[in-house]
Amino acid sequence: MISLLRQKFFDIFASYYEEYGIPGLCGWIDTLLLLEPNDQQWTQKTISKRLTDFFPNGKYPTSVSSINRAIKINEKYGTILKEGTHKTGYTYKATPGTEMIAKIFEGFIEKTNICLNDLQQLLSECRETDPILKSVLEEQILGYEAYVQLLEYALNFFKEEFSKMGLTGGE
Repeated sequence: MISLLRQKFFDIFASYYEEYGIPGLCGWIDTLLLLEPNDQQWTQKTISKRLTDFFPNGKYPTSVSSINRAIKINEKYGTILKEGTHKTGYTYKATPGTEMIAKIFEGFIEKTNICLNDLQQLLSECRETDPILKSVLEEQILGYEAYVQLLEYALNFFKEEFSKMGLTGGE
């Protein structure tokens, strides 16, 4: 059985992830791994079972195959750590909370810089042949540059605050 407060925490993460186009199940998995004992050997099967126990008629599918797909997304964003090998099997644990936040910021910065580089390359190819495209590219580049600066500022702010609190910030 899961307490109402913990259920709300699961739902907050799920809703937040969905706002960014990430399946809510990914939020459930991260929440589970953050709240449950770290000494537990979390496999896809045990994650599936625990979430099914918590949410027997839940909003998200909790089958092992659904967990597998969601875990791949969580790994991509750096919110969980995978240990083991294909031969011995994999176990999963939450990236520590402060490090998780830093990894999410770093991921957004990295992905935005990739997009920014592609836009800048296209702008250099565009020259004066398509003035509308050139204008739109310049606007988008400016916006993405500002976004990266804001993300970098926020990441540095969090790392400084984590350091003041004696926590690690993903360094």
